[in-house]
Amino acid sequence: MSWLNIINSGIQTETSEEDTRYIRFLNTTLIIFAIAQLPIIPILAIAQLSSAVFINSCAFSLLIIGYFLNRNGKYLIAKFLTAFVIMANTLYFSLLVGSNAPTHLWLIPSAMFATFIFKPAEWIWGTVFVTFTMLGFIFFELNYLAIEPILNPFTDELTRQSAARSSSIFAIILTLVLAAMMHKRFAQSEKALALEKEQSDRLLKAILPVEIAQELKDHGSARAVRHEDVSLLFADIVGFTPLAASMPAEEVVALLAQIFQRFDELIESYGVEKIKTIGDAYMIAGGVPNYQPEHADKLGDCALGMLKIMQEFNAESEHSLQIRIGLHRRPAVAGVIGTTKFAYDLWGESVNLASRLESSGEPGRIHVSEVYQQGSTTHKFEERGQVMLKGVGQTKTYWLLAN
Repeated sequence: MSWLNIINSGIQTETSEEDTRYIRFLNTTLIIFAIAQLPIIPILAIAQLSSAVFINSCAFSLLIIGYFLNRNGKYLIAKFLTAFVIMANTLYFSLLVGSNAPTHLWLIPSAMFATFIFKPAEWIWGTVFVTFTMLGFIFFELNYLAIEPILNPFTDELTRQSAARSSSIFAIILTLVLAAMMHKRFAQSEKALALEKEQSDRLLKAILPVEIAQELKDHGSARAVRHEDVSLLFADIVGFTPLAASMPAEEVVALLAQIFQRFDELIESYGVEKIKTIGDAYMIAGGVPNYQPEHADKLGDCALGMLKIMQEFNAESEHSLQIRIGLHRRPAVAGVIGTTKFAYDLWGESVNLASRLESSGEPGRIHVSEVYQQGSTTHKFEERGQVMLKGVGQTKTYWLLAN
């Protein structure tokens, strides 16, 4: 088994990225501390400190148990056991060495370690271990010079002072290393948060107009607004339902996606808003959420562009699909309703009329209202005459013609 496999032990395919970092850190720590115990035990045996040999052997065994607990998914128990062993072992060595060296300084990185292994949701355990570790540090800081050492391997005062300085230096270095690791973890977390925010912003702006998405982010809701001049386009693919019935579902979705992707690119180039798709129907609006004086003409250009797209698609795919389009221009209310699955939508009689114009139109033609025709400055029209629109009655309508 390689070192990488040992460090990654306990990580499953469903393990989150956050848990993965904690598992790897704990496994690495367990390995390092277990290895560190190996040379200490023989030294204590040579010094004939049988009790110290027993305690360090127990610490070594507990660290191995902690590794297997972590490996088997008992993460919290493994963290608890590891933090306890490191804290207790450091306290024991501080008592063992006593006034020979300020070994209790190692309690500072031990306290930092406790903040590393517990997740924010496990903060109470981290707080407990940090509190006990720092209480131990304060006790030894105030009293270690008065503690008679049990272990005294130094032959002279100069050697003892050199060892004491080395212990202090290594404790400081380890503290700085842990601080650097903490900084790296924070940097990784900030980077991950930034990437998630960027992705969520991109998804939100793909669903909603930029202004509405920003309003939702800032206030948690978006108010409905009445717009006095809105152009509305409804389009429906004629003959798609019987075609879909004769094709596998995957091919139906792929076919529709090809067409709608081209529509999306078209309306983006004109700066109008895609509102929604329902099955093979497609709805666009101009003049919302920000008013543009030429929005109606832009929507007319979109309608003509959609007819051209269908012609090109049929030529490429050898299908014979046609599109029926309805255009209207009148006031409407626009906004977002609800608290989940946000969707920017429009309401009002003008929306219903635009939909009726589409459904009463003809394949391959753009059916428009008299209001739309009168407000256009760049398009040509052909009068259709009076048409009975469901729920509206007799209405004078026009065909929008290619320029």
